[in-house]
Amino acid sequence: MNRISIRKWVRLIHSFTSMNGRVFWRSLMGKSLALAVFVLAALAFSVPLTTLNAQTSRFTKERPNIIFILADDISPRDYALYGGHTPSPTLDRMAEQGLYFETAWATPRCIPTRAMLLTGKYAFRSRVFENQIYPRGEDRRIKPLGERFPHTLGSLMTENEYRTAFIGKIQTGDVKSYGFERWCVVQQGEIFDMRVAENDVDGEIVLEEGVHSTDSIFDYLEDFISEESEEPWFVYMPLNLPHWVRNPDNPKKWGPPWVPELDENWKKTGKFVQNDFEACIRYIDYKIDGFLEHLKATGQLENTIVMYAGDNGSSGYGKSQPDTEKGPRVPFVVYAPGYLSPTGACDDLVDFTDVIPTCVELAGGTLPSDDVFDGHSFAPLILGQPFDGREWIFSQWFGLRWLRTKEWLIDGRGHFYHTGNNRNEWVPGAYQDLTKSKDERAIAVRKDLERILEKMPAPDYEDPELSSQWRRQWLNKKDRYLEPYVPPYLP
Repeated sequence: MNRISIRKWVRLIHSFTSMNGRVFWRSLMGKSLALAVFVLAALAFSVPLTTLNAQTSRFTKERPNIIFILADDISPRDYALYGGHTPSPTLDRMAEQGLYFETAWATPRCIPTRAMLLTGKYAFRSRVFENQIYPRGEDRRIKPLGERFPHTLGSLMTENEYRTAFIGKIQTGDVKSYGFERWCVVQQGEIFDMRVAENDVDGEIVLEEGVHSTDSIFDYLEDFISEESEEPWFVYMPLNLPHWVRNPDNPKKWGPPWVPELDENWKKTGKFVQNDFEACIRYIDYKIDGFLEHLKATGQLENTIVMYAGDNGSSGYGKSQPDTEKGPRVPFVVYAPGYLSPTGACDDLVDFTDVIPTCVELAGGTLPSDDVFDGHSFAPLILGQPFDGREWIFSQWFGLRWLRTKEWLIDGRGHFYHTGNNRNEWVPGAYQDLTKSKDERAIAVRKDLERILEKMPAPDYEDPELSSQWRRQWLNKKDRYLEPYVPPYLP
């Protein structure tokens, strides 16, 4: 049976268990005489309902629920999981029972990362190079990517017959352009007090005094996934935490936002704390734990794939930084107890262009042949199937480009490193700087990587649509602009 016919069969079986026989058979005959004959034959041969339920369960497992949770401004080094100091027992458990990528790349800045994730394209294709450099609409704001590209993460998952929702922070234009069926979009102005929840909920502005913004979007998430449906669901959930905000009481000061305080037993104290980055990380972990408990209570845990990642390095460390990989490198955990065997640390390389191919493959679909996607699906890795990982990953921000293999790295400054198996760029000397090395092997490797970069072009500063933005935001900014180093042995 194809997927549609299986759905009809499951729906009718449910009808049989909930309606009297006359109503059931009237419904059945209305669907298909052939189907009615099939059911009669099955009953005549005493097909147990448990068998049908098992078939239904297998069908459901082929179509997992999927959620991608994106934290805002957080580096691997912020987590004990990656060698940092902040404990995150939920994320630790997810990584131990699932996997965490040791090397995952986004970009060093919020909006380019979201463009990369939502389109599956690098910046030289999306032309979203920085938070202030991108094609603009008539309102002079970013032109929604869903209006510029026919296929986005939301539209592709909807086309693959998933119930889809965008829940959280948006920085890339009108949510309705992205193909999600439902949404709960956080409303935030220049002053953002997270102790109050204000959201665009499916087209209606909803204000909740005394409700933390993060609590409100997780409430929407749990309501959405609890709705009765025969379709699996997909959720993209970009969080506001732990991004710094203007202090609501002193707008001249920036710092981590208000979050509910947790005690040593990870229980709410009833108080709020501010300017506490670790408290923000802990609260994200607390909310994800509650979400996993909800999945378990509703019988969905074994059939759900949870991905959690950051969008760029943390403020004051990696965000907007060109050095080594501390700007684009982010934490990335996959937890799928019904699919993924406990793996722990995974040395396969991934970047955010891989999310669309992965989700579409997990949904049982294929990518449109009339579009270009830069990523590589890691769905086989989740499903326990043979997997050929990527040889390199790429990132782009402003006029800078990064390229990495498992052992070698070119950063935004054009500096060249041998990283070996190290993944702790914050430790002095962990990465061997070979930028000006005359070693023949190092030069040969650099030349090989430069040949890859030739296919990932630097931006065109004379692009008529973006040239004024380039001059204003990059070329004429003496405190920002830099010319990547080019070794003399390169043409």
